[in-house]
Amino acid sequence: MSKNKMILFSKHNLRLVIILILLQIPNTVQAGPTTVFVSIAPQKYFVERIGGDEVQVEVMVNPGESPATFNPNPKKMSQLANAKLYFSIGVPFEKVWISRIKNIQPKLQVVPLNKKIYIAPSSHPQHDEGDPHIWLSPPLVKIMAAEIEASLSRQRPEKSDFFKINYQTLIKEIDKLDQEIQQVFAKGKNRTFMVFHPAWTHFAEAYGLEQISIENQGKEPGPRALQRIINKGKKLNIKVIFVQKQFGLSVAKKIAKMIGATVKEMDPLTENYMDSMRNTAKAISGAIN
Repeated sequence: MSKNKMILFSKHNLRLVIILILLQIPNTVQAGPTTVFVSIAPQKYFVERIGGDEVQVEVMVNPGESPATFNPNPKKMSQLANAKLYFSIGVPFEKVWISRIKNIQPKLQVVPLNKKIYIAPSSHPQHDEGDPHIWLSPPLVKIMAAEIEASLSRQRPEKSDFFKINYQTLIKEIDKLDQEIQQVFAKGKNRTFMVFHPAWTHFAEAYGLEQISIENQGKEPGPRALQRIINKGKKLNIKVIFVQKQFGLSVAKKIAKMIGATVKEMDPLTENYMDSMRNTAKAISGAIN
């Protein structure tokens, strides 16, 4: 074999060796966005704000469905096969389904966003571990956002700087939102508002308000309880009863008629978080002042 041919052969072999070595090195850089599942739509907003175009976020509970009675369909369960992360938040359906999801997808990393948060007590039987509506308190959202950023950075370390910048931007906006809501309630003397379903405990705690719930132990009030609510509504001069489309509209309308109030819908499960919280604050402030 000539010298030139030997050199070419050696270079060819070297290329093959390099290619084989590279094939043995794990590919730590992911191509395309990471599929992430969340339980409810507000979580999607938080994850997308931090993850940007590096995440594809899927929501278990669709608009109009209740996290208290939700059962995922086969399509939802099959979509979980591509997911890397699941951010839970403590809503009722998770008690049964998170363990089932783990059994079906053992490699799926489940991150509870409520683990570092004090959960306020609730009278609702499906909220036996406290009121799960923690996203309705902007200060608590900051704690959840930190967990989201940390989890995404662990999953995609090559994008950690990107996630951190997005997280810091979101925190600034949450702080601004919190200050705006504090100003909304700063001058009002009345602090009590009436709801059908007790979803606003954490919101009330954050802004020094009192939530009165029509629903008692997850049920519509009986005759005596109904009369007590009517009497209390009249005494406190309640002008608005807030409802969710998933719960108790007919009972709320009946009580509203008896106390001279109106019924207004507030949806705690909307994805458009910032505008929803601003509108909620204005609605409650307008109802009590």
